[in-house]
Amino acid sequence: MTRSAVAEARRRYGQARYQQMKAGTWRGLVDADEARQHVLALHRIWLVSYDAIGDLAGVYGTNVQHIAEGTPSRQLPPPRRITARISDALLTVSVDDLPDNCMVNAVGSMRRLRALAVAGWSVRQVSDRAGAAWVGLKILRRGERTTVLLRTARLIRETYEELIQLNPYEHMRASAVSSCRKEAVTNEWFPAEAWADAIDDPEAKPWQMVRCSHPTCVHGSKDERLLCDNHLGRLKERGTLDGMRNMRNRKALIEDARFILATDPPIDPDTEEIDRDRLAERLGTSWEALERALLRAKIHLDKLRESA
Repeated sequence: MTRSAVAEARRRYGQARYQQMKAGTWRGLVDADEARQHVLALHRIWLVSYDAIGDLAGVYGTNVQHIAEGTPSRQLPPPRRITARISDALLTVSVDDLPDNCMVNAVGSMRRLRALAVAGWSVRQVSDRAGAAWVGLKILRRGERTTVLLRTARLIRETYEELIQLNPYEHMRASAVSSCRKEAVTNEWFPAEAWADAIDDPEAKPWQMVRCSHPTCVHGSKDERLLCDNHLGRLKERGTLDGMRNMRNRKALIEDARFILATDPPIDPDTEEIDRDRLAERLGTSWEALERALLRAKIHLDKLRESA
């Protein structure tokens, strides 16, 4: 750009900024954390480079890296605030915006293929429906590849979402279904339920994001029975969970309340505040008992929600 072109660009920017300020729509700088976490998730989960993210957002790759990690060579930490335009541009980027020939993390594809095997679906059936080479899918299912073409990952995801809802016995021989399931058990592969919404996250552990299925319990489950350690131990001891109540100390009760407030808070539609009775009901206790626990811990419900 020539000096005159730069001056003209600055003048236009200043005019646009002034008009937006008059209209009350000027946003200026915003908190960078939301955009940073989004970029880091794309980079960590999908192995998307900062340059690729920058190309999609219309931002220099070095700027994207600086927002995500800072610039260690110049001893600069990540910025606390960035322009609203850059934040909006980065937040609109998703892995599906990448070209089909881009290489992405293969963990999610491997887990989907293994979950389908647990359900009884053979690699041949998956490959026929996905239109992909079955030999490559078999290698991928064994975990011998760390990356996969985005086109292949999309095909596997679409096929997985279709097949996981179907009964394999209606599309395959019973012996083939049994063989697939036996192989899955031998290799200790995990079913679809073990991953919840974290199937693509390489750092997620099986059952980590799945909640216990016992009424009012908000702890993580540990196996395909969807029970936490506490309920698994009681089931082994008594052979039944009938009549069991959740017994928690004050600290555990507050942590369970914090988890509910962070994931699915019960909101009163009239006041748009936390519905205390519904929160207590989901915790398997009364609001009076929960209030006593909060008072003893010197924590206000609003502060607990903010910390969640």
